[in-house]
Amino acid sequence: MITARSLIQKFELEPHPEGGFYKRTHLCEDNTFSSILFLLTKDNFSAFHKIKSAEQWNWFYGDNIVIHEIDMKGNYHQIKLCDNVKNFHFQYVVKNQHWFASECIGEQGFALCGCTVIPAFSFNDFELADRKDMISHFPQHKEIIERLTR
Repeated sequence: MITARSLIQKFELEPHPEGGFYKRTHLCEDNTFSSILFLLTKDNFSAFHKIKSAEQWNWFYGDNIVIHEIDMKGNYHQIKLCDNVKNFHFQYVVKNQHWFASECIGEQGFALCGCTVIPAFSFNDFELADRKDMISHFPQHKEIIERLTR
């Protein structure tokens, strides 16, 4: 049986500062793109953050992944990545500089995906949201911001 623990061990995933577990699987020599395996567990969401690059999410296995996104104008959008026959969504691109968070929902308690960042991800380009500051900018989204920040 595939479990979150077995995937963490098999792929040597490490805790990510935003939440979840990850391992970089590719970094292009010219920094044009990078990719990671990323695992979310039901009790460990990916907190609101933003990066300078676009990020493509690819759903692989497990529960549904819900990506919550707030654009620069304050518009909220969510997408569910899953293999549900009624609503196939295996990929989604979060635009650069948009705030986003993610969580898994379902019975298995985890979800495995891949994330590709173009140009390549750097922690220098990563900003984890400050709850008070984010609420002051987007008070209309206070409930989701409070739930998905640390």
